[in-house]
Amino acid sequence: MQRYNDEIEILRAKMTQSAMVLGLNHPDVLEYSQKLDETHNLILQLKYKYQSKDLSAPVR
Repeated sequence: MQRYNDEIEILRAKMTQSAMVLGLNHPDVLEYSQKLDETHNLILQLKYKYQSKDLSAPVR
């Protein structure tokens, strides 16, 4: 999970830097934004998947 958090921070930094240099509507900035969204959605899916497994485990 930490790997994805690190990837989000890297993408966020690249997106921010690109936006300052190229402008908010530049295709490179939009591509970073999309990759950031995809990575964030993946993290949410993984968290949901693991929470679902924890909830379905029998209580001892």
